Amino acid sequence: MTIKHENVKGNIHISHKAIAKIVSSSVQTISEVAALVDGRNKQTDQEKFYKAVGVRIEEAELFIDLHTVILLGTPLHLLSRILQTNVKEEVERMTGLVVAKVNIDIVGIIRLPMR
Repeated sequence: MTIKHENVKGNIHISHKAIAKIVSSSVQTISEVAALVDGRNKQTDQEKFYKAVGVRIEEAELFIDLHTVILLGTPLHLLSRILQTNVKEEVERMTGLVVAKVNIDIVGIIRLPMR
């Protein structure tokens, strides 16, 4: 599935996978995100985070869904706002599309192993 951008010079098509990879790279900058979850699959390998990113278009608006596993001790509300801001800004900067919402669903919390 792709998103179509029209301008006077022609058309630009951006795949959902391309947008998911942009989102993934933005999420990877936040060390407190331990994993992303897609259904039953937990992606702990940051290189595969994009597989767990939801990208939807509804009535010409772009929605991004993230189901996250966070490290214990992280203020959830603050981390969620940082994720929303970083993802929205990066996708808009890289694609020229307007992101209507970045939905964060915290589905788990893990603690770091003791050293």
